[in-house]
Parts: sequence; C-alpha cells; structure tokens
Amino acid sequence: MDMSAFIAELEARFDDERGRDLDALIDELTDAERASVTLSARLAGADGDITLALRGGLTVTGSVLDSTRSWVLLRGSLDDSLIMLSAIVAAWPLGRSVARESSVRGGVGVGHVLRELGARGVGVVIESDGGDHRGIIDAVYADHVDVALDGEAFTYDGRDEAGGMTVSLALAGLRRLRVIGQRWSADY
Repeated sequence: MDMSAFIAELEARFDDERGRDLDALIDELTDAERASVTLSARLAGADGDITLALRGGLTVTGSVLDSTRSWVLLRGSLDDSLIMLSAIVAAWPLGRSVARESSVRGGVGVGHVLRELGARGVGVVIESDGGDHRGIIDAVYADHVDVALDGEAFTYDGRDEAGGMTVSLALAGLRRLRVIGQRWSADY
C-alpha cells in the first residue's frame, strides 16, 4: 500500500465532503437571508424602470422615487403614483439589488399624506377596490377617507359625474393615489 496515494485519496474525499457541506451551508444561508427580504426593500433597491401589477389588473410603470414599508412613490412618463404596497400583486424586473431592511423607512403613513393633500386643497385621483374617484380630500379618518367628487368623469362608469357628492373610501381598499396636473415634489 502506497501511503502517499492513501493520504491523497483521504484528502480528496475530505475536500469533496467539505465542499458539499459548504455548498449546503451557503444554500441554507442564502435561503435564510432571502426569507428576511421584504418587497419594500427590493423596491427601494430597484434601479431603472419597473412595472407593478396592482389588484384589479392595472399595471403602472416608472422609476422608484421613494419606498416605505407601506407605499412606494413611482414616477411614470405622464404622472407620479403613490401606490400602496398592499395593492401590489407583481413587480418586474426587480433584479438582485436590495436596500438594507434597516434603511427602509417606516415613513409617513398614507393617512398623513392624505391629510396634507386635503389641507392644501390638492385635486386627487384615488383608485381603489371601490372604483376610481376624482376630487378633493374632505376628511381623513382612522380607516377611511372622504373624497368630495368634482363632477368630472374620470372613468367610463361615470361614477365621478356626480359633483357635490362625497364618497367614503376604506384605506384598506386603496391601490393608487395621484395628484391632478402636477408631479409630487421632493418633499411630497
């Protein structure tokens, strides 16, 4: 028995087994790390234009201006959209870039954004599971918002043609919020 061949065979088997163990550990750690990554962190790390598919079938394409744990601000070619994360059912292409989870801001909630837009009298279009509504935010409550409709039809169903009417929309059903005729400023 050649001792050097025997030692070489043992070392080769050891290296092979250690390599398999290391590969298994890397796979396990990769899975554990991915399990902790949220959609908001991937959106915050997105580079270039992305497309978001929302509940109800609408798709919106643009670049991410800001992303929090509850919404993402997307700049499209025609307008800006504040999109509720809970309304997103698909996103592409997100690539591999991810913002640190600790760097994703809690940010101001959508209720605060709605209150500020209402205080400024800004015209909005709110797209929700209950339809699309155009008007001015009249009041914001704990779980719903009142929108005073402006009477201009925004969708084919004509629901916004009833000027002077106020509709209450559940915040849980909101999908997208746009300001009429302007872009979001850097400080919203």
